[in-house]
Amino acid sequence: MGDKAKLSISIDEELSATLRAVAAQRQQQISTVVTHALVDYFANEQRRLDGLAAMAEYQHEHGAFTAEERREAAERVDELMGWLPKSGRPSA
Repeated sequence: MGDKAKLSISIDEELSATLRAVAAQRQQQISTVVTHALVDYFANEQRRLDGLAAMAEYQHEHGAFTAEERREAAERVDELMGWLPKSGRPSA
């Protein structure tokens, strides 16, 4: 990753305890666990932003999503994330 930067941050005690436990379990330094978490976070955030941009482009070309389309999309996300039981619809 290149050069290192030293940062000082404050986090909640409970999160700190979890971080220390995960680092110990993985036999890694805390900075390694934090670095991997941040890499994953920023990759996920970029995918989210790319998805929002793609939806905006689609709506610009084809018109705004209907309330029904938004509801169906929300249900599909819930299913994919495991937040709701599957509805029996065939997967895309």
